[in-house]
Amino acid sequence: MKRISLFVLALLLIVLSACGSGNDKGDNEGEATNDDGGNGGTIALLMADLGNPFFHVLSDAVEEQGKELGYEVLVYDGQNDASKQPSQVEDALQQGVDAIIINPADESSTANALKDAIAQDIPVVTVDREVDIEGILSYLVTDNTKGGELVGKWLEEKMPEGGKVIHMEGIIGTAPQRERGGGFLSVIDPAQNSDSKFTILDTAVGEFSMAPAEAAMSDMLSKHDDIDVVFAQNDTMAVGVVRAIETAGREDDGILVLGFDGAKEAYDLIDEGKMAATAVQDFEFIGAEAVNYVDAYLKDGTKPEEEVLVDVFMSDEK
Repeated sequence: MKRISLFVLALLLIVLSACGSGNDKGDNEGEATNDDGGNGGTIALLMADLGNPFFHVLSDAVEEQGKELGYEVLVYDGQNDASKQPSQVEDALQQGVDAIIINPADESSTANALKDAIAQDIPVVTVDREVDIEGILSYLVTDNTKGGELVGKWLEEKMPEGGKVIHMEGIIGTAPQRERGGGFLSVIDPAQNSDSKFTILDTAVGEFSMAPAEAAMSDMLSKHDDIDVVFAQNDTMAVGVVRAIETAGREDDGILVLGFDGAKEAYDLIDEGKMAATAVQDFEFIGAEAVNYVDAYLKDGTKPEEEVLVDVFMSDEK
């Protein structure tokens, strides 16, 4: 009897141990954890348009740094529709997120929703575009004005005798559209720089998207047979510009196409000789740094600078 009792007791201990292990796993299922097993919390990342391949660089950087620091990252795609983001912010708040990193599709439509987040002491970092409300933890963005100026100065060096320029703008009213265009025109437009030898032949709107830029460039090509340069305010539009030039059979016109971002697609076209250069912004740094900002705030209340401008550089090689 004693041997049987010991056997039953041992069997019971094994069963209880197994049940305990199963419960531990169930308690942690679906949670983001730190390396030491602690819950790091949840960050909502709201992107304006993940249809733009370059925005995946920023999204991936946020997810990677979030994982490194033990956070779960919920990614929302605004699909280039400003009306979507307010409800996405509200959804993130209902999910109980601890922080918000947002690339605004529009600088005003998300304001009220973000005010609700700030009222709940949820840190908000805006990247690439600003939302003009009180209480944003930080506005972390490429120095778009400087980037536009760099494009203009690069073009002056490349074409010292000047030329005729098409200016392809993004979504009208957004900070990147205003700032990149403003910096570029301050150098190239004779109305703003009396030393400029260039002419702004025409302006088109490509909405920071490939298909609209391709259509707009097709119109430009039908109107003008003397285009020397196209400056597209992002690389996605520059790809559309190149496609329009190819479709029109104008590859031999020698049109210089300049972009802005530093996207892989731009480097590929530069390598093929179809684009001249791009102004490179460091979205990997911006994404990782945004996570660092909210992490420091959540852990000990540390606040970064309210506005951080990240440098840009020109690249004409892959």
